[in-house]
Amino acid sequence: MIADTDELTKLQSRWAGSDHMLDRMKKLVTVTFATGGITSHGLSLVVYNLPLLLAFDVLKQTLAQARSEGLITCSGNHLGPLMDSGRDALPWEDWEGLRDGVRRRNEVAHDGKLFDSQQCIQDIERVKVQLVAWDIISAGPRDDPGSLEAVE
Repeated sequence: MIADTDELTKLQSRWAGSDHMLDRMKKLVTVTFATGGITSHGLSLVVYNLPLLLAFDVLKQTLAQARSEGLITCSGNHLGPLMDSGRDALPWEDWEGLRDGVRRRNEVAHDGKLFDSQQCIQDIERVKVQLVAWDIISAGPRDDPGSLEAVE
């Protein structure tokens, strides 16, 4: 979908960072809770909401690049309007599910709300599926149905 190879490389790098953070957070939660270091369920909420923000940022950057390349038209720079303007112009795997994820992302970013790990993982997976469908990232070996299970 994205023709500019430099921008495509940047998007892939951003996704790799988000994916790497999610992996590190899962390990952190596993070790921390297994050893009794921290027993607060609230920590696991924070841990999974951080990669959620990063994943949706990659989606936003992808849509902004699509706008730069003339694939969509949108005067705003916010994720919601970018998604709305691309609804009919781009092929979507699950536009409604992603749009709901954007609403949750906004609640995290703007209101400090925290969603449980399963919801975060589900939203991150939706972003990943979309980026794979647009050939932004490759599916990779971890993409079996249980690959992004939450650890609490």
